[in-house]
Amino acid sequence: MDLLVPDWNQPRPSADDVLEMCRRIELKRLATPNGPFERFLSTVREKYDNGGAYLNSFEVGTDGVFDWFASRNRLWDDRLLDRLVLHPAIVEAFPELCIPVEPKDGNGFGMFDQFLLDGSLANMIYNGGAYSQASGNGRAEKEFALEVCDAMFGLRYGEVSCNMNYDAWTPWFKGIAWDLTAVMFDRRFRKLWMFAATDTD
Repeated sequence: MDLLVPDWNQPRPSADDVLEMCRRIELKRLATPNGPFERFLSTVREKYDNGGAYLNSFEVGTDGVFDWFASRNRLWDDRLLDRLVLHPAIVEAFPELCIPVEPKDGNGFGMFDQFLLDGSLANMIYNGGAYSQASGNGRAEKEFALEVCDAMFGLRYGEVSCNMNYDAWTPWFKGIAWDLTAVMFDRRFRKLWMFAATDTD
């Protein structure tokens, strides 16, 4: 069941409903095809050489509470994503991040314009981390970022929600300018992508 059209008759779940949903919802880790993703991670890791980068995707099971928020592009609401990223499937997929048991206080995840996602990835590739030097006019990086987004969700920007977190929400992040966690959710195919990167000087 896709989530392109919200059920406007469904009542809004409570914060307690969100907490319980994050504990029970089924997330299935998917194999990430090499495609452009291997090259993307290799490029970011090379430029973020005092940090790193990781990417995984998951199939999200049907759940009325999750679906209420996802169909309305409100995965950031009631700290849903702050709690969902503590799910055992995500913890297992990102062992390097040392994800904590409880969500950290702070700003957490916020809504991000999905139409700007390729630009953010292009900027990351172009400018790099603490000791990278930008070169060229950025066209190759922009085209590559579009290739990554195309492989991720077919450039169906209107069917994807994007949420960003710039906080050092696990010990793996360096707590400086290059911390980024991005969560993209494809409402048509119930597919969630999570990307994390960090660097330091």
